Amino acid sequence: MAQAQVDSVRASTLPGPQLAEKAYNSGLASFNAQSYPAALRSFDQAIAAKPDFAAAYTNRAATRYELKDYPQALADYDQALKLEPGNYAGFFGRARVREAQNQLNEADQDYSEALKAKPDYAPAWYNRGVLRFEKGDYQAARDDFDGAIKADPQLAYAYHDRGSANQKLNNYAAATQDYTKALALQPELLAALLNRATAERRTGQLPQALRDYDAYLAKKADNALAFSNRGSARFENKDYAGAIADFSQAIKLDATYAFAWNNRAAAQLKLEKHAQAAADASEAIRLKPDYAEAFLNRGHAREMLRQADEACQDWRKAAELGLPVGDNYAAAAGCAGQAAE
Repeated sequence: MAQAQVDSVRASTLPGPQLAEKAYNSGLASFNAQSYPAALRSFDQAIAAKPDFAAAYTNRAATRYELKDYPQALADYDQALKLEPGNYAGFFGRARVREAQNQLNEADQDYSEALKAKPDYAPAWYNRGVLRFEKGDYQAARDDFDGAIKADPQLAYAYHDRGSANQKLNNYAAATQDYTKALALQPELLAALLNRATAERRTGQLPQALRDYDAYLAKKADNALAFSNRGSARFENKDYAGAIADFSQAIKLDATYAFAWNNRAAAQLKLEKHAQAAADASEAIRLKPDYAEAFLNRGHAREMLRQADEACQDWRKAAELGLPVGDNYAAAAGCAGQAAE
């Protein structure tokens, strides 16, 4: 018996280029929603449908960067740059991957290539500046932050980091101006308040520095460094009780902070609280056995407590650790023994 013929039916499919574009756009949407595994699947589909899709390689690389799959991200950026040799986004992205892998010289080269391709690309100027700052090349970093600001005058972080480069170059007035501009653009950039206070202290503007520390700590009261720095500013302003309060708060937040223990000892000495000063300096030394300033301060405290031999030992130790003034105190007190060489 004859059977009825049944025609086979194929599911309709998009042509390759259209499928690639659809998958690519889906990948972008997932990436922007920070759904990186979904984005990766979509970019895989786009590349499978169109193997020479340079933008898909670039964005798959960016996705893999977010997923911390650096070797595969690097391979994708390499392929993207083979397909589009002058693509600034490819160089910029590959630079970030190389930086994440601590390939700093190669990252610097890629940021430079990105800037050759697109000289007004502020992120490349900024990222290269950060890279050079961290390498200790502060002049080159400042020049790069200049480039970032020229490309994007609203980039608050570039002003902030140029301020930090200026501080490293001892240009404290310029640093203060940069931090002020960063705060005008982004008032919640609290690091700029803290760093501006440091620059103001360097130029003897203690009232301004104290205002900045106050403003910072009013918004962020869990930073031991900030309390310690305000304590130092109060010490310089001869507010020793206020300094002790700040160093105490720094210690409360971080009991291993040797610097705060030693500085509280110095403030205790100013208020003639010699036993407390000796105890604080001893704790600083316990935490940091080569802390020359702490030995010096403990020597002063012990001298006032009539512990002459112990004071002499501390001053000699301070000199041995690199503070020659320790020998001066020892000699003035008539300590026996030789000065540190």
